[in-house]
Amino acid sequence: MNKEQRAKNKEERIAAMLPEEKAREKIDKQLKSAGWDVVVRNEYVPGSTSAIKEALMQGNTESDYLLFVDNKAIAVVEAKREENPLASDVQAQAEAYCENPQSWYGTWFPERIPLAYLANGKRIYFKNLLQPDSGYAELTEMHTPKKMLQLIGQVSDYGALPRLEKRGLRDCQYRAETAFEKAIKTGEKKSLAVLATGSGKTYLACLASYRLLNYTAVKRVLFLVDRNNLARQTESEFNTFNRTEGQQEMSSLYEIRRLKTKEDSKADIVISTIQKLYAVLTGQAVAEDSEDSEDERITAEEEMEDSAAVQLGKDLKLPPDYFQLIIVDECHRSIYGKWKAVLDYFKDAHILGLTATPTPEAFAFFNKKVVENYTYEASVVDGVNVPPRVYRIQTKVTEHGGTIQAGAAVKETAKNTNRTNDITVKDRVEYSPAELDRSVVNRQQIRKVLEAYKDAIYAELYPERENRWEYVPKTLIFAKDDHHATTIVEAVREVFSPVFAPCGVPDNFVKKITYTAGDSNALIRELRTEKEFRIAVTVTLVATGTDVKPLEIVLFMKDVHSDVLYTQMKGRGCRSITDELLREVTPNADTKECYYIVDAVGVTEHEKFMPRPVAGGKSITYLSLEQVLEHLAHNEVTDENLWSLCNYCATITRRYEHDRLFGRHLELFIRDFGFSPRKIANNIQQAFEAETLPDFISASQDNTERMALIHELIGNVPARKKLLEMQRGYVVTTEEESDQILYAGFSKESAKTFIENFEKYLEENKDTIEALRIIYNSQDTLITRSMLQELRDRLLAESRQYSARQIWKNYKTLDETGNVEELDIKANLHALTHLIQIVRYAYKKNQKLSSLITGYAQRFSLYCGQAQRVLTEEQKDVMQQVAQYVIQDGALTPAELNVVDTDLWRRGIRNFGVAGLAEEMQSLARFLLKAA
Repeated sequence: MNKEQRAKNKEERIAAMLPEEKAREKIDKQLKSAGWDVVVRNEYVPGSTSAIKEALMQGNTESDYLLFVDNKAIAVVEAKREENPLASDVQAQAEAYCENPQSWYGTWFPERIPLAYLANGKRIYFKNLLQPDSGYAELTEMHTPKKMLQLIGQVSDYGALPRLEKRGLRDCQYRAETAFEKAIKTGEKKSLAVLATGSGKTYLACLASYRLLNYTAVKRVLFLVDRNNLARQTESEFNTFNRTEGQQEMSSLYEIRRLKTKEDSKADIVISTIQKLYAVLTGQAVAEDSEDSEDERITAEEEMEDSAAVQLGKDLKLPPDYFQLIIVDECHRSIYGKWKAVLDYFKDAHILGLTATPTPEAFAFFNKKVVENYTYEASVVDGVNVPPRVYRIQTKVTEHGGTIQAGAAVKETAKNTNRTNDITVKDRVEYSPAELDRSVVNRQQIRKVLEAYKDAIYAELYPERENRWEYVPKTLIFAKDDHHATTIVEAVREVFSPVFAPCGVPDNFVKKITYTAGDSNALIRELRTEKEFRIAVTVTLVATGTDVKPLEIVLFMKDVHSDVLYTQMKGRGCRSITDELLREVTPNADTKECYYIVDAVGVTEHEKFMPRPVAGGKSITYLSLEQVLEHLAHNEVTDENLWSLCNYCATITRRYEHDRLFGRHLELFIRDFGFSPRKIANNIQQAFEAETLPDFISASQDNTERMALIHELIGNVPARKKLLEMQRGYVVTTEEESDQILYAGFSKESAKTFIENFEKYLEENKDTIEALRIIYNSQDTLITRSMLQELRDRLLAESRQYSARQIWKNYKTLDETGNVEELDIKANLHALTHLIQIVRYAYKKNQKLSSLITGYAQRFSLYCGQAQRVLTEEQKDVMQQVAQYVIQDGALTPAELNVVDTDLWRRGIRNFGVAGLAEEMQSLARFLLKAA
């Protein structure tokens, strides 16, 4: 039924309604707009803000509407037709109901209902019966539950929460919010919403925050993010959220701050990482690192599994009831293990977890109270996200490692200062794939990967697009560290330079988004909107939560072992985008039906681990080595700081003791400074084991014995700088060792899984989809355009990946015998007849997969030259044009031809007659669409 027909039916239904029914429909709408659930009496749900229609009253009478808050009757609404003036007789009727409620109804006051309303669809009158001398006042709109509670001087924990209007919300957001509110009304403290990337988690958080701040006793909300760049993004979304009463922006109603100092914690809505919250809670100064640098450091630490859990101590700066609602975004990392004690401290708060990638620990923390589970697969079906496709690049060095020969000249770079030295390798050094780009940069390997990626863009990934290098698909490359990212940017410029000759690669074509690259937020905005910025290279700053909808390729030059982090990283490319918005930043694009994971490290081919909870330990201070050294230099020789230095020194020693490339730095340290990092670690460990150290009281006291343990290091600034340099590490760059491509093509593993699922669908639906039934049973029945349209729509409804182009690509990837021809995407991208050939091939009716369009002109000539027929030149011309429709979209009738090409239909009728045209078109279609 089309829109016009539905509108007409609605008008007819309204016209047939009685005057009382018309008024009731308008009053229902007024109540719903004010936040009331309008229900019949046997559908009332405890705890809801409901308006019960025709509620049973004393004496077997019924009030038109009886309104409940917190299971207590709060108001009567007497409804009349529009013509009724709502005079004294109606007032008396409403007040009689208010004075005589059923004994089994809960009431706010003994045996009375305090508020009376009169309505006829055009006017609303109201009286507060707690003020008997007052008269009826006219209203412009129905009172909300919150307003009614204010009128009667009562409060309620959750009774003022109005009905949630679904308009403008995704189904998953609406379900999550209603289930969350239901959970908190029933006393649940923890709720987990599992929502696929791109489905609007932050908007849901804004909605939940506003509703609880505005309608409940919640006074302060904490929103925890797992990265600072997401905190900035979240702050902007909270500020501009306007699904509020009067459509005011949230920033005009509540104070919203990102947590940087304790003063910021006084805001109504506090946005923070858990690390900053921990610092403020325990009275520490918030780290002064750049936020981008802090984000990259945190990500690196999370990939390690041996972090000790924090303990809070006793002198805490915020009370446990300070926050009444805590929303934890991407709670898979911050909730469990190391930081669990922080959230456990705020034990009375309601906690809502939001994640796309839940872990077993997250489920356990939330007591398996899942209020919504909206999967990535469901989001693809709904068009929120697009599916991935894997393109694999393998080089000899990437797969097997490499060798630096004795005597080779290499460049060594200190990662923390970028200071370089030209050195000669004394002994032959073999390095593993894991060491590539962390300790050894092979520029040849990087160039080979990028050349394979470049060559694939318009040849294999987007062959249908016009070959315009200034508009290559927006690409995000994941590097191992900042130095690796710099090297990749340089290599991108080298690899793309020939296609931009003689002018050179445009300045903004490729950029880093790392902690050393400047304002990461501004760079991400540019990647999202600027045409000139095509390739971004990052380490982790764009790894989680960042929305870049035009992004179409995610290139992994860094392996990832955490399943959670991997899902987040690849998910940067999955957001859907309209064709028009895509073309605004990628003018040669047609549509975004999938995104590509270009895997240059095997990240798609190995099992990932789920983060495990960590064991408890000593209370630790979350300081970098640089911060520990600074604190110790100022006489803050606490147990925590000494143990931190001990651990850093021991780790550095283990790392360099037997390192063939960089072990000389440990030798240089001992030679130049006369002691080793191991000695400092041993001093500290032995002192604590002997239990002879005096207690640390403050940095203002005499701490001579404690300082003596570390004075050799702390009193020697060059030694401290060298230790920091060693802790950050080194990388050598070699230009000499060659590399070669072993494989560049679509992933056979993912293609195999794709085809298995596709063929399973065909098998399961061979009797229910007409085109499949005809082909499967080899019936001599023409496959029509409408049949193919149905097949196409059913396939895409099952999965947006099941376009003819994607199916064909996957068959081509698995083809090892030359049975699948290359599909001419540019010329025949949308031909429905590709589906005929795909299904014939899948059902093993054809041994080869080839397009019916290929060579169809020759088949048309054979059709014209069949024995016992003579076609005039005019008839041939008509049928040749008909053939172009048939070969693209399947058989069609004269009536369908009239719809798609009226002029051609008229010519056909003139040349063949009505019956003759139908017979000729059927004969032509049978000839052209036969199995090729």
